[in-house]
Amino acid sequence: MMNRYEASPAHSVRGSRGIRVALDCAVTKLDMSSQIAICLGGARSLLLAVIGAAVFSLAACGTAHAAQAKPAVPAGMPAGCPWLNPHLPIATRVAMIMRKMTIGEEIWLVAGHGTRPYVGNIAGIPALCIPPLGLEDGPNGVGDGLTLVTNLPSGASVAATFSRKLAYEYGQVIGAEQAAKGSAVDLGPTVNIDRDPRWGREFESLSEDPRLAADLGVAAIRGIQIQGTMAQVKHFDAYNQETYRNTPKDDVIVGQRALHEIYMPAFRAAIRKAKVGSIMCSYATVNGYYSCQNHYLLTGVLRDEWNFDGFVTSDWGAVHNISAAEAGTNMEEPGNRFFGLPLEHAVTQGTISRAVLNTMVEPILYEMFRFNFYNHPPSGSILKVATTPAHQAISTRIAEAGTVLLKNKGQLLPLGTSAKIAVIGPAASTQVTYGGGGSAHVIPSSTVTPLAGIEAVMGTPNVSYTQGLPNNAQLTTIPGADLSTPASGTNRGSSYSATLTAPETGTYILGLGHGHYRRTRLAINGRTLINAPGGSAAATYSAAVHLNKGQAYKVTLACAPSNLVWATPSTVRATIQQAVKAAQSAKVAVVVVADNTESEGFDRPDLRLPSAQNALVSAVAKANPHTVVVIQAGAPIVMPWLDQVAAVLDTWYPGQTNGTALANVLFGKFDPSGHLPVTFPMKLADAPAASPARFPGVNGKVHYSEGLLVGYRWYDAKQIKPMFPFGFGLSYTRFRYSDLHLSQSEVDGVTPIQVSARVTNIGHVAGADVAQLYLGMPASTGEPPRKLVAFQRVALAPGQSQVVHFTITPRDEWWWGQSGWTETAGAYQVYVGDSSALVNLPLTASYRMETAIGSRQVTVSAPKTFKPGTSTVVRVSLSAGGNETLHGVHLSLQAPGGWRVAPLDGTTRNELAPNAMAAAKFAVTPPTGAVTQYVTLYGTADLSQGACLGGDTHADANGAGGSRRHEGGSASARHRRAMGTGGTRCGSVRRDGGETVLLGPLTDPAARQPVSSRSVRQ
Repeated sequence: MMNRYEASPAHSVRGSRGIRVALDCAVTKLDMSSQIAICLGGARSLLLAVIGAAVFSLAACGTAHAAQAKPAVPAGMPAGCPWLNPHLPIATRVAMIMRKMTIGEEIWLVAGHGTRPYVGNIAGIPALCIPPLGLEDGPNGVGDGLTLVTNLPSGASVAATFSRKLAYEYGQVIGAEQAAKGSAVDLGPTVNIDRDPRWGREFESLSEDPRLAADLGVAAIRGIQIQGTMAQVKHFDAYNQETYRNTPKDDVIVGQRALHEIYMPAFRAAIRKAKVGSIMCSYATVNGYYSCQNHYLLTGVLRDEWNFDGFVTSDWGAVHNISAAEAGTNMEEPGNRFFGLPLEHAVTQGTISRAVLNTMVEPILYEMFRFNFYNHPPSGSILKVATTPAHQAISTRIAEAGTVLLKNKGQLLPLGTSAKIAVIGPAASTQVTYGGGGSAHVIPSSTVTPLAGIEAVMGTPNVSYTQGLPNNAQLTTIPGADLSTPASGTNRGSSYSATLTAPETGTYILGLGHGHYRRTRLAINGRTLINAPGGSAAATYSAAVHLNKGQAYKVTLACAPSNLVWATPSTVRATIQQAVKAAQSAKVAVVVVADNTESEGFDRPDLRLPSAQNALVSAVAKANPHTVVVIQAGAPIVMPWLDQVAAVLDTWYPGQTNGTALANVLFGKFDPSGHLPVTFPMKLADAPAASPARFPGVNGKVHYSEGLLVGYRWYDAKQIKPMFPFGFGLSYTRFRYSDLHLSQSEVDGVTPIQVSARVTNIGHVAGADVAQLYLGMPASTGEPPRKLVAFQRVALAPGQSQVVHFTITPRDEWWWGQSGWTETAGAYQVYVGDSSALVNLPLTASYRMETAIGSRQVTVSAPKTFKPGTSTVVRVSLSAGGNETLHGVHLSLQAPGGWRVAPLDGTTRNELAPNAMAAAKFAVTPPTGAVTQYVTLYGTADLSQGACLGGDTHADANGAGGSRRHEGGSASARHRRAMGTGGTRCGSVRRDGGETVLLGPLTDPAARQPVSSRSVRQ
């Protein structure tokens, strides 16, 4: 039995992903990846198998080898579409269609066909029995204006649960509702790293931490795809701001180490662990190249490093010329500006090889077969009711579990049901925020306001409601007498400037209408107050500003809206005074505040709440010491009133059952067990990317010069105290951590460490906590002080204890060096607790790595094509790094069934010193009579053979079932079995972070037949 680990790839053969070799030969493809597998039988008794996999195209050249009996067509299937036979391997079915397709038909599958009925559409080809493919928003539920769906909590809320199980259920709801609406591809989840709290799409993404984003992203993708809907994880890569997006001015200057350690892990996990069917390339320009035209990202990383078999879709309008086809983008959306006639002309004229077009089409066909869309096309309808009571119950459960209790002075919460409560704020009733804007905006099928949720528990006699501020719809047009140039009637899209003379001194609320996906910026004397997007839930955006009577202020609008509105200080004071009176007459004041501005298309100018909500909270808190603030925002905010209030709850964007979930937490029906997936800074200047050079960039360059110091890594390394650290969250009870135990104090660089600790509920009510394990690397690695390695959500009754189990895998000890992944000998520090801050990490221990295996790379060198029946030489080599000598190295090569492999020289080396290389040659002979197909050759390097080869099975690192030792063989086995970054001893069982994830029966369309990816089809 063995686990598998992936080594840094070292390909000695690279070439175009599509190469025309001869007129009478099939199109060829080269795609290679490397893997490293480790089997553990003891501290020093181990089997190390370094596996290099090279994917080649077998060119069936000449008519003598091309002939093959036609497969039988099952009864009831069109005789003209024999590839509908489900008993054939997928690669065979793809090859059969490819032989029939014209250039025009291939172009039909790679170019978008508009935004209706779905936001993205690929029209079918009935003559080839290819069904249409609908792609639909989005990451937080079915979007694009479709109705009768569930408005789920935001991605930030899911991340705050720290629960793989809930993320999986979240994905199940999305997948099921997409299927009900007839869409085949869900455009989500969003797994981009929350690099800066101003990012407009932070609410829809998962975390500032790559491990949390990866684990929850994998769970969500599995949930989506188990429903028969393909997930399209987005946006690859380094897409972390909206300002300047999809322009050369958003040129991300980022190093390879930060890319591989921070910005890529969630995407890699989506491919390796969740087998995601498609990926969306982003609007970002990365190191000088648009992401959708970035050969390094799309071919060098996705295909060559990670062996991604699915297809890449452009973000909408993110293709800028046809070079995207050669770079690795398979599909342009939503139109055919470049992948339509321009690409067709380029192929027919020979400026782009037909092989490139074939390479674009094959993954699309392959994934459509894998998800069984040919035999069972999506049958839903955009008019169908997709939401269900069960879906809404899951939505409520996620909103509850994601609620973070940030402060609870004097144990004010949970509230009783007898005392009088004053509910205050537009966000509680008249201007409620359920979710964010842009492509993640979802229309609720029904709603529960915070006020309605509280009243349902308390009854109306004990609850009063005061709006406290004018809502945005109540703001009035600024009189022409106060402006040098009237704003009313200004054409949308034009600029506007005027002089505003303040009629009185005090706090004004200024507002503007939405910009219809054009970013509208309102500035006073050059200071930006509002960045307003279009396409979001809010029609008007507002901000507070202090102005002095009689003073003139320059007002500027970029891309002017239809109106410019305000509330004067006298109006603001009057409404706040009403809230103060209500608070004074109540036992408890609950002030609901919200940021309704977060959306795709713009970044927030700062971290302040819109309108005059901060002033409202301060006034109410002064009037009533028992003030509870409920925050409904998808990202961090500053809280100038934090010391004045008794309790703070962050509910993120809680979805359509907003009020129900809030009431359940407020009154103690559900323990607020969420933990922060992002760090809350004291002030914006403390954030890692606060400088303009880093966000949003200067002179067309966005410098990711903070490197690895993203999120809590920055605060820890710079010793900056945040308002609330990553992973932080209080509860209605208290927890104690004890009995930290490590399975060993010394490791050899290939042996996982088993870690256990005890968590005890020492309070008086049931509750849940998130146990978190952080790893500190040797200082010489240049890594941040700590990084999250594992986490487990634990629910405990009063007085109950539970031992949590974690695994630190060898991959957790890796870091990206000059030549790829490596590791370093030295002292490693282990921290266990319930946030990233040292004060919340009471358990510490350490272990040493005396010798490090370092960077071990296997290379499979082979020609780009094989001729059936003819022997070809293939070379397998292993390079050794680190400072540990390898013993008993045995090199071997595995090929598909029917292929002959014979060693041509010695395959065993007694010793391999650091920085040395072992190599062996093999004669490989493909069988005769084969049609064109893609194959995988696995090169392996084994040490201490025979160790740990018992008959036990073990769960893989994702909690998804057992995996036997498997070197080479078919890709169907590779996709169905675990080959990921696990880390268990032989015969042991590890559930995902200690939390069992139920993946359901094998009804995933990807498991209805052997998943024969383009790797092996014998």
